[in-house]
Amino acid sequence: MRIVFTIGTSTGGVGTHVHALARDLAAAGHEIGVIGPAATDEHFGFSLLPGVRFGVLELGTGIGVSDAALVRRQRILLRSFAPQIVHAHGFRAGLITLLTLRTLKIRPKFVLSLHNQASGQGLRGRVETRVETMLARGSDLVLGANTDLVDRARELGAQNARFLPAAAPEVTTISAEAAAATRAALAEEFDFHPGALIVLAVGRVAKQKNYPMLVRALARLGEDRPATTDSPQSRASSTRLGEENRQSRTDKHGEIVALIAGAADEEVLADVRAQYDDAAAASAIPALHFLGPRDDIAELAAAADIYALTSVWEARALVLQEALMTGKAIVATATGGSAELVGDAGMLIDHDDDAAFAAAVAELAVDPARRAELGARALARGAELPDEREVAEELAGLYTDLVPAQVG
Repeated sequence: MRIVFTIGTSTGGVGTHVHALARDLAAAGHEIGVIGPAATDEHFGFSLLPGVRFGVLELGTGIGVSDAALVRRQRILLRSFAPQIVHAHGFRAGLITLLTLRTLKIRPKFVLSLHNQASGQGLRGRVETRVETMLARGSDLVLGANTDLVDRARELGAQNARFLPAAAPEVTTISAEAAAATRAALAEEFDFHPGALIVLAVGRVAKQKNYPMLVRALARLGEDRPATTDSPQSRASSTRLGEENRQSRTDKHGEIVALIAGAADEEVLADVRAQYDDAAAASAIPALHFLGPRDDIAELAAAADIYALTSVWEARALVLQEALMTGKAIVATATGGSAELVGDAGMLIDHDDDAAFAAAVAELAVDPARRAELGARALARGAELPDEREVAEELAGLYTDLVPAQVG
């Protein structure tokens, strides 16, 4: 088959997913094209993949008069690719692609993948709903990265909507020695005890990730009596943690250290830093360090004790899948597809509930057996997840259902 993917600006999960699909479908003998911004190609290297052609289309983030030029440019690109399937990823890429396809006399099948929910309010929310509806009804197939997105597409009129996971890349196995070396290097760089409890969050410092909730939870952990739940077990663990935190102020044993790895929206980063500084002025809050973009995420995950996901919403976070496959004790917000992804293989809390987050970390901080239990569950759950090649094979089958007469 001749398949073209359209993608907007991406530095994270969507680009990783499309890169894997392009690579694996090209390796399976399909003719693959990718259309998107030059910066996205520079980041993911689509044009370097064997059997993949890349066409530049500078998709912006807002609807405007320049969209007419984008449609003209994409029409030229699609004529050169002559695809049987055009598969757009995300609302922006989907909108421009649908508008382009409406100008073609011979229209390829249109597939739309949804990776995020629309979150606009007021006038923007109404506009987004109209675009969602147009895309749902104009697509030959809508694929949702979690079941919420599939249900939403069906509610808006999609005739053919399916769940298709975005699989995480294969996780590199890190030896105990390498993990210990990473922990020691972090401890030296940021001046904490090598035996400290490390809470790791991986993801861009952006509003969706809700790192202000993490800061509020750390502030609770810095109090003499951290937040508790109503259960006697949680109250006991919080009390013990309070004792350990008091000790940590003098000898650094029993420390809790939070690390955030990922690029940053500078304005959001400044706000989170200011919030942390204010909290640190009021209590002995656990340390929080921003690591920036890293190429050693596997080593960081192996060195950490707890993996944290505080997002407002996630469809099917690749980093959460990686945490499962690594066998980490997970504390995550039960939003979007996170609950169905993690199940009982981690501790799930309500969105923006810093008290529950603090209580979960408090419990795990003083109970290594519980951390090990959750890590084992995560590893078992991670082993059940489909890999990138399996997802590509499933997608190829869906494409074949759309164009059976043209395959062969």
